[in-house]
Amino acid sequence: MSIQNKTIVQLHEELVNKTTTATKIVEEVLLMIKTDKKDNFLLAFDEAKMKSVAQQIDQQGVDQQNLLAGIPYFAKDNFSTKGLTTTGGSAILKNYIPPFNATVINFLNNQQALMSGKTNLDELGMGGTGTSSAFGTVPNPLNKKHLVGGSSSGSAYGVAKGIVPFALGSDTGDSIRRPASFAGIVGYKPTYGAISRYGMLPYSPSLDHPGVLAKTIEDSAIVADVLVEFDSADFTSLTVEKKGFYQNLNNFDKQLTFGYLTNVHNFLPPNLKKKYDELYALLKKNGVMVKPLEFSQPLLEALSPVYMMISFSEAVSSNANLAGINFGTRVEGDRWEAVMKNTRTTNFGSVVKRRFLIGSLNLQKENQEIYLHKAKKVRRLICEEINHVFQECDLLIIPPSQTVAPLIGNGQEFDDNQNNQTEYIDDILTLGNFSGIPSITIPFVVDHNKMPIGINVNAAACEDLKMFQGAKYLETMIKQLESQVLDHE
Repeated sequence: MSIQNKTIVQLHEELVNKTTTATKIVEEVLLMIKTDKKDNFLLAFDEAKMKSVAQQIDQQGVDQQNLLAGIPYFAKDNFSTKGLTTTGGSAILKNYIPPFNATVINFLNNQQALMSGKTNLDELGMGGTGTSSAFGTVPNPLNKKHLVGGSSSGSAYGVAKGIVPFALGSDTGDSIRRPASFAGIVGYKPTYGAISRYGMLPYSPSLDHPGVLAKTIEDSAIVADVLVEFDSADFTSLTVEKKGFYQNLNNFDKQLTFGYLTNVHNFLPPNLKKKYDELYALLKKNGVMVKPLEFSQPLLEALSPVYMMISFSEAVSSNANLAGINFGTRVEGDRWEAVMKNTRTTNFGSVVKRRFLIGSLNLQKENQEIYLHKAKKVRRLICEEINHVFQECDLLIIPPSQTVAPLIGNGQEFDDNQNNQTEYIDDILTLGNFSGIPSITIPFVVDHNKMPIGINVNAAACEDLKMFQGAKYLETMIKQLESQVLDHE
């Protein structure tokens, strides 16, 4: 029996019932990795270690209570892995082998999950297309003419292709949740600080969130039960009191209220807006309140520039050590300034260079008040507006994308978006990063070519359980819709 496209729950049952073994799972994962190598989705894996861990699991047997034992997964290549390269998708780190594991890797190792490889990503996490890695473009496995999105491109590919049931990703603006929409899978970004960032290469520390891409909401909840833990090594770590995500997944309280933003909803493409309207009507028919809400239009239109001001500035500081002096692949020069210039010129791609230039401009003393400090003040207003939204509703629905995945070559980055009228809708997922609220994208509709568009559910900070329950209930409603295929416009 093939493991492809099987969930954590299905694989666990087979391991417990001994209809498969961890060794067989590893063998099939390795075969699929080698078959799809040309799609650039995986950057490194340790075949010998995978087989060794699998043999140990088979010898010991799988505990029925341990849902992750023997389950294969991928880790985005910005999570440190002891003894295995961690490149961040950048040529400057192509030879970097960390001496330690990220906390999330240790947590999964403790559950005997099978770390099966490091996935490709937009360079240093700075991109949303899956095309800016130093190690090649990652296509959408559903249709390879299309993007899979980024920056968690390889992780989205591995899960959507069915090679592994889940993968680790990171989300600074939408880098888990938007690829999930494009790939027809589930993308979970937790409350800020709920999952440890220790050992994850930083992009923008005040916005970075580690998270999970998975086949199903159930699988996301199972992994979250393991990863949502306080970690003293991460100074931003916090304790989420309400857990038991998988056990309590189906305990949705129909007294809860869903909300949506009218000044986003009303400007969606008509055929997509119709599907949201049908879903809201079905929720109401089932006795669940759905509330239209207005969000400050000036703050929505500020999302993209505020994101750029803050994240690009933090990126410059976070990656200052990548200079070829003490760290990074060195390109020689006659003085240390020349070494730094030559190293960065040679080893950074165009997206990273552009973001570092903008960030450096923001950090100049005379510009900090004009750009960076003002952006932080606007961010505070955005967070206050989000808090107001959650005084009016329990769960907020927003569109993770307006369209199916763009064709390769047509994708736009934050700092390259030319669509002035709807730019804020394209960037709406940044609300979750600015405010640190839990957010999850799940499958919603497909077009006539079976390319997907997801739907995104958010809850107040530390209400990850409520978010999971709301998403699961929403999934049951989506399955009841007469058609999940978009009409032709």
